Amino acid sequence: MLKVLLVYPNTADVALDNLGFQRVYGLLNTIEGVACDRYSLPKEWTPDSEDILPCDIRSHEEGLALEDFDIIAFSISFEPDYLNVVRIMKYMGLPLERRVRSADQPLVLAGGSAIFINPEPLADCMDAFLVGEAEQMAESFFQALSARGNQTIKEAVENSVQIPGVYVPQLYEPKYDGFNFSGFDVAEKAPERVIRYWTPKQEDLCSHSVIHDGDSTFKDMALLEATRGCIWACRFCTAGFIYRPPRVPDLDRTYDSLSESLKSAGAETKTIGLIGPSVTDHPDLMGLAKRIIKEGKTLSFSSLRMETLTDELVDLILQSGQKTLTVAVDGPSERMRDVINKAATDDFIVEKCRFLTQKGILHLKIYSIIGLPGETDEDIDQFIRLTERVMDAYIDESKKNGKIGRVTIGLSPLVPKPGTPFQWHTMEPVASLKKKFMKIRKALGRMKNLKMSFGSPNEAYLQTCLSRGDRRLLDFFLEYLDNGYDDKQALKRFHPLVESFVYRQYEKDSVLPWDIIDHGYRNNFLWEDYQRGLKAGRTPVCDTAVCKICGIC
Repeated sequence: MLKVLLVYPNTADVALDNLGFQRVYGLLNTIEGVACDRYSLPKEWTPDSEDILPCDIRSHEEGLALEDFDIIAFSISFEPDYLNVVRIMKYMGLPLERRVRSADQPLVLAGGSAIFINPEPLADCMDAFLVGEAEQMAESFFQALSARGNQTIKEAVENSVQIPGVYVPQLYEPKYDGFNFSGFDVAEKAPERVIRYWTPKQEDLCSHSVIHDGDSTFKDMALLEATRGCIWACRFCTAGFIYRPPRVPDLDRTYDSLSESLKSAGAETKTIGLIGPSVTDHPDLMGLAKRIIKEGKTLSFSSLRMETLTDELVDLILQSGQKTLTVAVDGPSERMRDVINKAATDDFIVEKCRFLTQKGILHLKIYSIIGLPGETDEDIDQFIRLTERVMDAYIDESKKNGKIGRVTIGLSPLVPKPGTPFQWHTMEPVASLKKKFMKIRKALGRMKNLKMSFGSPNEAYLQTCLSRGDRRLLDFFLEYLDNGYDDKQALKRFHPLVESFVYRQYEKDSVLPWDIIDHGYRNNFLWEDYQRGLKAGRTPVCDTAVCKICGIC
């Protein structure tokens, strides 16, 4: 029996709110010859309170020690959790560098959406990556390891490189031209590029919560995947590109499966959380929503497009008890929204906010990205004017309803992500972002019934470094572990390298470390869309029936 410890590199409540982690945990426990347990950090853990950890880490279900497992598998959704990955390995007594781990220590793997994007920062730490969606790929890989015969498990991993999605980094030796990455020397047995695996069969898309006895962040909520991928092709968003082509699960089948899972566990839930990059794009959403409401449960949505907020849908949302909705404008001005490929005029946004308030939505959240390609102070001025117009409409309609809640403005710096058309673009300097945030705060800070929330430019700097970095970040991780977990100090020590990851403007012929992953696009598709975005040009939505622009379909 192959024993796998699946690790989510964050606290236990956050782990249970991650549907990808739950999906992989459920899948691994259906594979013959594989037994999977799980681990995540204690709920009360913080980066400054590691002393609450037990002397010996034990798995959650069976209470097994590290030496009882053949494989430690990390499920990583967000790049900042790379810091937690390396800390957990230290807590477990596992050397961070693959080359210094002994043959009798567990194999260390990683997968998850952050790995789809760019596995290279962790490539010298991992024995293998699983790149892509877990359905079928996990079964092929773990069955191959389980049936390895006389091979050692590490030999079996090296011989699994022909399975789509399996990336064994020791078979790829990075090359550098001076300071810049210049490609890989690839071992003969390995493919030149690793194919990102995607699940082709709709019947395999059946993801929902399978762990019902934990203490998640969202109380009494079970999760259900409503969409996978997104048709809208916003140029900053990884979900619109790494999950191509977009697909829609059978919602009734998935909900039936979730209901059976809850019944088998003797569990109940008050809220069903519908998960996906753009949940309201599912053609059968209303049918499921009505079914859930009829059963007396509450609906929660991970994402709602303004264009899809109809009378009927908003009525159902209100009926289920929700009083807050998020309106993602994504760009501070109409021009910037064209740059990111989001068609939404200021007039449309104001009227949509007015409509929602008229319907009875008490609280509005408005989210935008700052630091987009070509953004100027005039774009920031337009965002200030847009907010003022939204507040006028909101207050006017709230007074008619006899109750005024709150509008929350959330602003985050652009992190130019690999695998998107903005992957070539530099992050805006931290100092410049802080000036823009200060300008907005000064202009709007005294407005009644308005709350503002600003993402940290310094945290965006770290995330961009982790997103666009390569294997040379191993030294950064080692410094972070050695200096008492001070990421700022570790960044300073490797300042020139880090600056190149964050602020380098890549050109069309630049060699990108994350291009080791083949997402299936035709040559130059992302670059062409980037150039179109710089000119504020539009790209059609991803309609798999008629559109062939990216080359995947």
